[in-house]
Amino acid sequence: MYARVLFSWPVEPPYRPLTNEVAEIEPEIVNALTRIIDLVDEKDDAFGPRTIPMSQEAVEVFEGFRRFQHGEKNALNGREREWWAKSPAHVLRLAGTLCYVTWAWVGGAQPERIEAEFVQAAVRLVGDYFWPHSRAALRQIGLNERHAHARRLLRWARAQNSREISLKDARREALGQSLDADQTQELLDGLVKAGWLRKATTPTAGRPIHRWEVNPKLFAPNAESAESAENN
Repeated sequence: MYARVLFSWPVEPPYRPLTNEVAEIEPEIVNALTRIIDLVDEKDDAFGPRTIPMSQEAVEVFEGFRRFQHGEKNALNGREREWWAKSPAHVLRLAGTLCYVTWAWVGGAQPERIEAEFVQAAVRLVGDYFWPHSRAALRQIGLNERHAHARRLLRWARAQNSREISLKDARREALGQSLDADQTQELLDGLVKAGWLRKATTPTAGRPIHRWEVNPKLFAPNAESAESAENN
């Protein structure tokens, strides 16, 4: 479902003290909201579907974005690719929304078609705002399952202050046996390659003992996330 979400990570607003003064509501805002409310179907007392075609110019703009989107997705994988695959649908919905918001603000007859300017604006919103914000959000939850497991393991090591872990620690304690032994070994190898772990082997009379030393940077206040390290 995350691929259907338009993620937003706005800048935190500055502090403002509370006040009892209430600003007057702008009549333009009231009029715009009233026009949207009046779109309710009188028979069903609910918002009904409407077919609003795009102009030929709008179709050309949309096809241009689809060509660009198709080429760009080949360089992506995991959750980023899944979100980007939904971007044409996001553009269409936003174009329709912008068209109706503009109509609600200006007034007049209801829109009969979606013009190119609204598709262009929707493309800019998706490409310049929602896409980078979505990438930031997706990297926080992990670009794919492998990244999610890596984050879970490293968070466990940091919470437990474990400077050294074993395969058993990783599989049972950190990951709750969500991976088998081979999958856990592959995950540990990936974290070694990323620089978060270092494998240490102790020879014995029988099988050698393998443990993984944790990079001290993980315990620093500004430790990098697992997925950002793996991407570098």
